[in-house]
Amino acid sequence: MYVTLLLHLALAGLSSSFPAPGAATEDLHNDKTLNLGGSAGASVPPETIPDYVLEFAPLVHLFSGEQFWPCDIAEHLEHVTPYLNYTPIGASSRSFNLTNLVKLNEYNNGRFVYLKSDDNVEERPDWLGGEKNIPDETEKSFGNVPGSTLRTQRPLTKGDGGQVHGGRSDAPAVLVVVDKGNGIVDAFWFFFYSYNLGNLVFNIRFGNHIGDWEHTLIRFYHGKPEYVFLSEHYFGQAYTYEAVEKMGKRVSQQPAPSDIEGLSKKPVIYSAVGTHAMYATPGGHPYILPLGLLHDQTDRGPLWDPALNTHTYTYNHTSDTLRASTLTPSSPIEWFYFNGHWGDKVYPLDDSRQYEFAGEYHYVTGPLGPRFKHLGRRKLCQGRYTDPCVIREWLPSENSLDEIWEAERAGDGEDWKGDERDPPSLGDGNEIMS
Repeated sequence: MYVTLLLHLALAGLSSSFPAPGAATEDLHNDKTLNLGGSAGASVPPETIPDYVLEFAPLVHLFSGEQFWPCDIAEHLEHVTPYLNYTPIGASSRSFNLTNLVKLNEYNNGRFVYLKSDDNVEERPDWLGGEKNIPDETEKSFGNVPGSTLRTQRPLTKGDGGQVHGGRSDAPAVLVVVDKGNGIVDAFWFFFYSYNLGNLVFNIRFGNHIGDWEHTLIRFYHGKPEYVFLSEHYFGQAYTYEAVEKMGKRVSQQPAPSDIEGLSKKPVIYSAVGTHAMYATPGGHPYILPLGLLHDQTDRGPLWDPALNTHTYTYNHTSDTLRASTLTPSSPIEWFYFNGHWGDKVYPLDDSRQYEFAGEYHYVTGPLGPRFKHLGRRKLCQGRYTDPCVIREWLPSENSLDEIWEAERAGDGEDWKGDERDPPSLGDGNEIMS
């Protein structure tokens, strides 16, 4: 029982100062890697994603009144031009794609490169809204991701024997699987939107930005899902897997009636309108900025099954090596290493679209990519190792005010600051600057 408790603490990323006989004694809260003595990826080829990762892939309820839907990162690049701070680099938006975006790191290591929209975002061009990517619940095929080996939708089975189909979006999600050794596997599901619509304070909107990366992390231990982390702005919330809502486990064929019970295992998460912050329940979700109280809003809008269309990768977090998985072997990897921002730099105050109040801006800087989301984290939550990471064992009631997040500010693509977010290959002194 003592060893079981220690493993539970280690999986959650919590520190333990009481060693058990034969158990690992590393301080998992302060070390640079989560390592219980095993070697990552030792038993399977490094490009292989375990079947259970897709079996327990999340389902996402997008907001029913959403205006800015999931977008394809490849199409996003067709509508932006790289800038070095506020100066165009001299290449048209058509010059860069997912296979050569990393070349922008030649400009000051990419640290001050921004992918600026070719259009005035306030005119709401079609590509910004992604309406064509609303999940289609009648679609049966797996994606138009080159090299995909999955071709048919496997039905989701509810506990009553009925079927639930999450819809397929034409905007591929991004799955990055990180084997951290000794049976611990982190599955990061990334969702991209070309635009983030900020929330209102006193009927004034703050925090808009071009490009928006959100993610959900599911942590497995020996193939069993143990924990879920949901990104919310530059913070987030963590839950035990047992706590979150579930809808139906994906199965390869219709199970026998005797096997139906207990199949409701797939996590259900909710994407907030405009900001796309991820929550475990529908309803209102308040958080505090210095200038006032804001609310994210979620509901049971279109149900998205990201596993039906996704770029799939494995990642070695110690060597900073990304590989296209055997599921989608043709998925490009070069874009992942782009060190810059996926949207405009914060607009100056002499831009007619910009305003500032109490240190908050109408338009803020676009975000960094998935490589800067602390993929090597030991604890479940993103952020500094010294930051608290509370893992909830229950869901809050809808529109609950029991817990209100207090945030420092709205912007800079909602990336949290700190060296620990940067991949190891950048090295000391090469941190990405906003």
